[in-house]
Amino acid sequence: MINKTFVEINGKQMAQVTFRVPDGLWACALYLVGDFNQWHNTSHPFERTKRDGWTITIYLEIGHAYQFRYRCEADHWLNDTHADAYVHNAYGSDNFVVVTDPNFQPHRDPRPKEN
Repeated sequence: MINKTFVEINGKQMAQVTFRVPDGLWACALYLVGDFNQWHNTSHPFERTKRDGWTITIYLEIGHAYQFRYRCEADHWLNDTHADAYVHNAYGSDNFVVVTDPNFQPHRDPRPKEN
């Protein structure tokens, strides 16, 4: 799950973005990796909490679309179905996107789902 709040820090508008992964994930470590940290594998570790599972909060500049992935130990990559968008990458999988525009409205299919 991804939660965005827009805050002012030192006179500058920023997006406070919290990423959460449910507690059911069995892993010793989990990392947030993306273009905001030059895809560094370990610079943004999640914190494991008893109540929320895995969580990390970062601050990003507004008005951008940031690509990211979740990495467990041993280079196992996880998906996020709550991302704002998906972008195919050169490795045959998808990167996920979080949009930090305060006016961004995610696309929702207006057609009713068929049973």
